[in-house]
Amino acid sequence: MQNVSCSDVTLKLQHLFSLFQKGQTKRVLQEVEVLLTSVTDNADLLHLAAMAYKAEGNFEKAINYFTKSLAINDNQPQVHNNIANTYKQKLSWALAEVHYNKAIKLQPQYIDAIKNLGLLYLNNQRYKEAKNSFLQVIKLSKSDASAYTSLGNICKAEQNFPAAISYYKQALNINPRYVNALHNLGIAYRMTGNFSEAIKCFNQAKAIAPNIAEIDFNEANTQFDLGNYLQAEQAYWNALRKAPDNCEIHETLNEFYWQTDKKSEFGKSFTQAINHLPNNLPLRHSYAESLFASGNKAQASKVIDEALKLDKTPELLHLKGKLVASKGELKLAISLIESSLNNQYKLSNALDLIELLIIDIDYSKALHHISYAEKIEPNNQLLIAYKSICWRLTSDHRYEWLIDYQTHIRTYEIPVPKGYSSREMFLDELGPALLSMHQTQHAPLKQTLKFGTQTPGRLFYQPVKPIVDLKNAFEEVALEYISSLPDDDSHPLLSRKTKQINFAGSWSVKLKPNGYHVNHVHPKGWISSSFYVSVPEFSNFPQSNDNAGAIKFGESSMNLKEREKIARTVTPKNGLVALFPSYVWHGTIPFNGPNDIVRLTAPCDITPGER
Repeated sequence: MQNVSCSDVTLKLQHLFSLFQKGQTKRVLQEVEVLLTSVTDNADLLHLAAMAYKAEGNFEKAINYFTKSLAINDNQPQVHNNIANTYKQKLSWALAEVHYNKAIKLQPQYIDAIKNLGLLYLNNQRYKEAKNSFLQVIKLSKSDASAYTSLGNICKAEQNFPAAISYYKQALNINPRYVNALHNLGIAYRMTGNFSEAIKCFNQAKAIAPNIAEIDFNEANTQFDLGNYLQAEQAYWNALRKAPDNCEIHETLNEFYWQTDKKSEFGKSFTQAINHLPNNLPLRHSYAESLFASGNKAQASKVIDEALKLDKTPELLHLKGKLVASKGELKLAISLIESSLNNQYKLSNALDLIELLIIDIDYSKALHHISYAEKIEPNNQLLIAYKSICWRLTSDHRYEWLIDYQTHIRTYEIPVPKGYSSREMFLDELGPALLSMHQTQHAPLKQTLKFGTQTPGRLFYQPVKPIVDLKNAFEEVALEYISSLPDDDSHPLLSRKTKQINFAGSWSVKLKPNGYHVNHVHPKGWISSSFYVSVPEFSNFPQSNDNAGAIKFGESSMNLKEREKIARTVTPKNGLVALFPSYVWHGTIPFNGPNDIVRLTAPCDITPGER
């Protein structure tokens, strides 16, 4: 240390820290940089410099100064915690985990670091480790409402809504005005079909924190589930008044207008927001995405081209690539999306590139991108589906190992639940209960469904007796299917066998004549299903296909023409369940008939529970 005494440095640090607490980070940095020219070995000063740079958003310089501070004294739990927070913001998960663990090792009762590590695990879907972190917090501080709330969030992410509700209630017993717990309790109630309790929670949360747009947003979603469309619309607009730049709220409101056949209102919220926030590129991108999904490609192109004049962001380049791909300009589309990924890697964008490479017959490059993406999300079922197409079209013997269309796709008759004299009696009660939930006019924009409707929310959590009975029957069938599968620890389906399952999604679909599902897979699933509640007698009407109304397997969504292949079809009938790996391509063959007939199903996605 030169020219400056220890006491002077201590006083200066106190002064600078006071400025930092007041938010005067630029002034702090000016004075810190001057001081560092003469004081180079003070860990606290370097730590303060790092925190100031982090507050200014300069993560690289922040990490540099955190690292210098730790080089002088590695036994600083707070510095390890803060550098971990910075790595987390940079999405450097592994480095963040290392430093959180160092902080906790140095100070085993460091609650903030334990919480931060738990949140990191939750963000990376490492639910068991996340749960252990927050249980450790509760051991150290039994009255920590945020820890109970985080445990609720973990259970919610695992689709274990009853357990989530229990944890949120424990948080609220500690602090009845804890808005985070109230809000998430409302979401959990909505997921279980308890809409009245959900609305109560949202109203209580709004009374405490009236400016949080997400509360109005989730209230709107709940009103939509209830069929209260006027209240839903008002709540969506209330949310947008508080957060006019929130793209998710705009997208959902316009999805609402689409499904309820108020297409004259479609896009108005976006145009209003863009007029007030003309430099907000995410808004322009989100608007173009919604237009593209609705089929209005010309307007979507105009919106994107205007946005690209402001800046060529990765997201805009990606969507421009999708738009030109829809016109058949494959090479240009691939170039645009590759440019997008070179600037910012995003898995969803990489998936679009992989699809275009397969269409362009560049299987080797597609497989290269699949291999990289699997390191990020190894259980993403769409990645496996794309790999299956590459393997089939390159005659790779692993294709037959990956998909055994006879062993991996199985059909069952739904078990007759207790209290019903026959399967027909059960279906006769289930059918009207499901039909009453189909209140919209059109299918969701970004779904594979054409000419039909789909129920919102999680069907299996509806407190309706035949639906509760259906969930229990489905669990019985699913466990039978899983136990029948062979063992193979290297196989993406078979290696995840378990005796505990979760229902990751459940819904009902009402297909009208000429309706069908575009070929697709279920990216977040493990095992998927189709359950046929009510199937018309297709032979009573002239059909253009001998397999009208059937589910087909093996044919992709990429329209590969002579490269496509249907490997198997299953003819539906009332009470039939078809179970298959979520990565298997499947779709529906359209059927003809009068307008008053429908094909009613209740599919679901299954994921492994804790092993």
